[in-house]
Amino acid sequence: MIQNEIKKRVVVLGGGIGGLAAAYFLARLGRYDVTLIEKASCVGGLCGSFQHQGFTLDYGAHKLYSVIPGILDEVQSLMGDRLLRVAKKNRIFLRGQLLDYPLRLGNFAQAMGLGLFAKLGADYGVEILRGLFPRSAARSYAEYITRRFGSTAYRLVFEPLADKVWGRPDELHPEMARTRVPASGGWEIILKLLGLKKETQETNAEFFYYPRDGFGALGESLKKGIEQSGGKVLLNTSPTSILHEVDRAAHVMVNDGGAEHILPCDLLISSIPVPEICRLVIGETDPELTKVVHALEYRHLVMVYVFIRQPKVLEDQWIFFPERKFIFSRIFEQKQMNPDLGPIDQTVLCCDFTCDADSWQWQASEADLARHCIEGLVNAGFIQSTDVMDTLVERRESFYPRYDLQYTDKMCSISQALQKTTNLLLTGRVGMYNYNNVDHCLDMGRFISQKLMQGLSAGEVWRELDQRVGQYKIVD
Repeated sequence: MIQNEIKKRVVVLGGGIGGLAAAYFLARLGRYDVTLIEKASCVGGLCGSFQHQGFTLDYGAHKLYSVIPGILDEVQSLMGDRLLRVAKKNRIFLRGQLLDYPLRLGNFAQAMGLGLFAKLGADYGVEILRGLFPRSAARSYAEYITRRFGSTAYRLVFEPLADKVWGRPDELHPEMARTRVPASGGWEIILKLLGLKKETQETNAEFFYYPRDGFGALGESLKKGIEQSGGKVLLNTSPTSILHEVDRAAHVMVNDGGAEHILPCDLLISSIPVPEICRLVIGETDPELTKVVHALEYRHLVMVYVFIRQPKVLEDQWIFFPERKFIFSRIFEQKQMNPDLGPIDQTVLCCDFTCDADSWQWQASEADLARHCIEGLVNAGFIQSTDVMDTLVERRESFYPRYDLQYTDKMCSISQALQKTTNLLLTGRVGMYNYNNVDHCLDMGRFISQKLMQGLSAGEVWRELDQRVGQYKIVD
């Protein structure tokens, strides 16, 4: 770099992994004056950690794994020996039994019973035969899954779990299924069930990496990297408005709780929720667009931590619960990641689930939520009620993007409006309204920095990033 070259000023909104990654990779180049602003008192967002009663606790279950070339190398370079390699084990609790994941034929048949298992097989065979003939593309999550696994499997496993996690699966876009369900063909799934073909690291990893000090250490390491490269991270700071010059965002007005400040910017990167960046950049001058923005659907997240007087409870890191009789859709034991993250004679189970703002779960008191979770854990046979020492409830609004049947049209209209600000980019899960993993957020930040270094404009980067994000695969 030329010694006296004027650095371009970049303002990044949001200190989750998406925003941190963009700021980290750009600051590392040495050509950008990077400032990241985060409204909370720490970085990481839902990928953060916190301390409670001698435990280091994560906000739900997170892992580090990627099939994207170079991403794990970046993480290992960033964190070094502070990364643990963990053998992955997670299962599904169904009909009173723990089923292996990926599914194994004998294990699955035993749990289902021969009659139900035969019906599963018959329904599945019917769908394979139907697939031999031309038919229109699946129009919903429900239709996509039913065509792949049959109506019985859909009603037994996929429909209740999807209803618990995203709500109303018959009104979900098929992209949600394509994102979450491995792309194996029918015969390939059968071979895997029979054990005649193994899962690959492209669809189901046998291990993952986990920060020794809790998942929040990843965000803190990115923050440190930004600052070491000359960037700034402003905590307890929120954007209040964006000032334009013609078609560019020229200044970001922020409030640090005591005073207003003006941050000049040549490039604005947003990882904050889409409705928030729309409010800042566009406002509500267009009633039709405002209506579209408000129609984007999100699910709220609830995490109930149950503190237990036992060294450990599970053999798994996490277990899924598709049945509606359980309030939670997953339980996660922190100490299965690293036993040093809590007292030796105690453990914590995190019961998490999503819900809508008007649901009874979101409106319920902390005591009621804790009671429902404890009852579920007891009824499933994991704990005794006398084992429980304490509970803690954490709630997060609008965390899970919900792909309804019209979400692609909505995001197309919103993107067209936002791109009129020609130096704006979106990144991250909530920033792009995209259901993805941590490694994808890291890749977005790296991709943005690479393309800007190649001389692409923000608009060109936006279009190429959008195409790349559409190709991401969720690796379980």
